[in-house]
Amino acid sequence: MNASEPETAAELTETLAPIYQLLGQIYLEPPTERRVSELRSLCAELDDPSLPPELAEAVETVRTASVDLNELKGAFTRMLQGVSYGGAVAPPYESLYLDGVLNGPSSTEVEAFYQGAGVELAVDDELIDHAGYELAFLGELCASGDTERQRAFVRTHIGSWIVDYHDEARRTEPPAFYRGVFALTESLLDLHAETLEHDDE
Repeated sequence: MNASEPETAAELTETLAPIYQLLGQIYLEPPTERRVSELRSLCAELDDPSLPPELAEAVETVRTASVDLNELKGAFTRMLQGVSYGGAVAPPYESLYLDGVLNGPSSTEVEAFYQGAGVELAVDDELIDHAGYELAFLGELCASGDTERQRAFVRTHIGSWIVDYHDEARRTEPPAFYRGVFALTESLLDLHAETLEHDDE
């Protein structure tokens, strides 16, 4: 990934597909040593002196953050499942952040988007608009090369609310690894959106 020689949307999305899919798993499931290692390996492949500063910093954070799985599991429960004795974060469902209610109109729109793209995810109906599924779906769109749907999904769905969730989660002072995951997700979505828009000009 070389910022001095901008990638086309097709080239970038081929790179992003496995990263989005892995990030989807990280948002959905408690952390494991294997998943942490896989994400660090993908970040090592991304690492390049010409990366945008925010992305470079996120990659470095993910690669170097100290990891205590017990601490990460506690943070996962608190931030990504919204379960805590105090200080829990509203979990990352699009409908909670855009509609103010779980399974609101946004959930129906997300489900329709999945179906319209012909992508079948192993989705629990109650979780359909969780960030993890939305990132996994975006990974599928990247793998298929469907740049039109990628652009629409980033603009109207995952890219329209995920920063609000991250801002809430950051207030709980998450472990460095999760701070890196959040920054990585935002930086990749920004770069993805910019590249798609550039290709559309």
